[in-house]
Amino acid sequence: MTLSDVSIKNPVFAWMLMIGILVFGWIGFTRLGVSQLPDIDFPIVTVNIAWEGAAPEVMETEVTDFIEDSVMSVEGLKEVTSVSSQGQAQIIIEFNLNRNIDAALQDVQTKIGQAQRNLPKDIDPPVVTKTNPEDQPIMWLALSGERPLKELTHYVSEALKDQFTTVAGVGEVRLGGYVDPNLRVWLDSTKLKENELTVEDVLNAISSQHADRPAGYIDTGPQEMNVRVYGEASTPEEFENMVIPQRVRGGPIWKHFTIKDIGRVEDGLADIRRISRSWGRTAIGLGIVKQRGTNVRVKNLVVPLL
Repeated sequence: MTLSDVSIKNPVFAWMLMIGILVFGWIGFTRLGVSQLPDIDFPIVTVNIAWEGAAPEVMETEVTDFIEDSVMSVEGLKEVTSVSSQGQAQIIIEFNLNRNIDAALQDVQTKIGQAQRNLPKDIDPPVVTKTNPEDQPIMWLALSGERPLKELTHYVSEALKDQFTTVAGVGEVRLGGYVDPNLRVWLDSTKLKENELTVEDVLNAISSQHADRPAGYIDTGPQEMNVRVYGEASTPEEFENMVIPQRVRGGPIWKHFTIKDIGRVEDGLADIRRISRSWGRTAIGLGIVKQRGTNVRVKNLVVPLL
């Protein structure tokens, strides 16, 4: 007995079967994942290390060579390549296809941890990641306007980034052309020489005073109160009034010196090493990275305007 005979003799069953196929087919179609690239982990592990101010030759001899030597004994290793640049080092480790990439990632982290004692003390902690096409942004947006870069930066960091991060399915928002805000201290070399101070004296004063430190608590018997010392300066004026308490090399300071006596403080941005432009105008790019396993379909998004 064929399917056609069953359908002719039982028309209600045939209609119910067709309706069921249509309903479940529509449900499956609406829940079908859409992605430009497959969700697979390449057999590649990347190690990124930052050391501010280090030349490429120094990064190679003091950092890259030690990392390469430490990972050479990892099981399933196929090839190791590295790129050393100004203040940055990237080591790309490729494994055989039959090697479990998660286990390889843990082995690499273990080897780097063992080699940590041979690395410089003031480098940033190594960042070990594996490569997956889904970790790339699915779309890039650009924010530009007739506003200074400082205002665009503040709006992106304080409002716009959070708006995109809270959207369902968004895992990360990467910024292009973004410059961190900071306070710049411009020192007068003539005044430093007149007061017998050095740049190191100013740096030590900033590091010791521009910080919130734990202050413990006060116990009065019936009650206990936490104590907090506000050490960070919130404005350029407060920063200029920081006292330079002592000299690193030389005698004690008997005179009251502040930062404004030997220079000035400016509220600005960090050094601009990357730029982003949209239609020839200064802009900040926002790369939207979706969460693993979520859909690429873009839903309605309402973002407040600047």
